Amino acid sequence: MRDERHELALEGMSTGRGFEHPAFFMRYEIEISGIEAAPQGSKIRTRYGMREASERLGPWRDAVRVEALAACGELIEEACSVAVEFRFLRPKGDFGAKGNLRPSARTHYTAKKNDIDKCCRSLLDGLTGAAFADDCYVVVLSACQRYCLPGERPGATVTIQTLC
Repeated sequence: MRDERHELALEGMSTGRGFEHPAFFMRYEIEISGIEAAPQGSKIRTRYGMREASERLGPWRDAVRVEALAACGELIEEACSVAVEFRFLRPKGDFGAKGNLRPSARTHYTAKKNDIDKCCRSLLDGLTGAAFADDCYVVVLSACQRYCLPGERPGATVTIQTLC
């Protein structure tokens, strides 16, 4: 049984171009703006059971899901890569009295409250069901985090692409 996708694969193979036909790749660009990423993973024991330590997790995952649903077409159900750049606001202590950045301010985002791996976990859970069927399809993950540039809003830029 041959379907259209299989026919296109054979066509790509016969031309010597490999699997470069656009029907094979899905690429989504998602911009989450106005909210800082929240870590997922740390739990707090209460008398009612366990809950997430971060109060910001729910709103963050909701924002991710809303933007993903707006930017993505069909759900990805094959191996894919995710590249993400998290943007965080600088602490007020990094600025002097006149609003200028102090020379002692950190260049890279190294705050202890937002581990990059836990931010990725919350992002992937927010994308599940909106961009891809399950986060088990993510086989390549690239992430970085930085401070916002002047005039830039906190959030994340996410690129999802299927792999051949």
